[in-house]
Amino acid sequence: MTSVVTVVLFLGSIVASALAAPRIVGGKHSTIEQHPYQISLRRGSTHTCGGSIISADAVLTAAHCVYYTNVEPTDFSIRAGSTLRNEGGQLITVAQLFIHPEYDDWTLELDIAVLKLSENFIFGAGIQPVALPNSNLKISHGAVASIAGWGSLYYQGPSVLRLQEVTVPIVENAVCGLAYQNFGPIWPFHLCAGAHGIDACQGDSGGPLVMDGTVIGVVSWGYGCAFNGYPTVYTRVSEFTDFIRQHM
Repeated sequence: MTSVVTVVLFLGSIVASALAAPRIVGGKHSTIEQHPYQISLRRGSTHTCGGSIISADAVLTAAHCVYYTNVEPTDFSIRAGSTLRNEGGQLITVAQLFIHPEYDDWTLELDIAVLKLSENFIFGAGIQPVALPNSNLKISHGAVASIAGWGSLYYQGPSVLRLQEVTVPIVENAVCGLAYQNFGPIWPFHLCAGAHGIDACQGDSGGPLVMDGTVIGVVSWGYGCAFNGYPTVYTRVSEFTDFIRQHM
């Protein structure tokens, strides 16, 4: 985002200048078969965000990835089933955008959206839906989860062509809130993860944080990328299962 101080991690606004859009930092090369739910969200011909397949014709992403004025759903498309950002796999046009009705583009609160597609995915080894969590899911501090994407390898760096992955620790909200006390509150619908040198970054916004085959977070915002003491802030998916199922 690009927010209050100009370090925005993920496209959006909260501290619409001090947060930076996410990418994978400190990770390694991966393949789409290892993350078959992972998609590239594209505006025109350009990769802008990540996302995850949740059904044969629906994708989960961050609201800030599709929240624009004078934009049509068909301005976006989804590339699925390819390890490479700009070629291969299936390319499908978006038909409908369902942005959370209370999403705030300044604070990035309730940063979640469901995209319905113009046609179904053809499932295979590189294209599969990810499981949604139960609404009462509890996640422990220090537990590990994975994030993948085509975002930058370092803060303000270029996006990469080949899918990257990294495993990151969960940071409990109380600890995360202390880190971000000068930026804004960390709410129960937030989930934090990351550590110095391993994180998401610009271009990874909207991508899924996955634990045990279940999407538990959607990349939303953060300060810098993999900066010491500043984990990435995710939208906690378990808080939005009713909204997601209503539109998938």
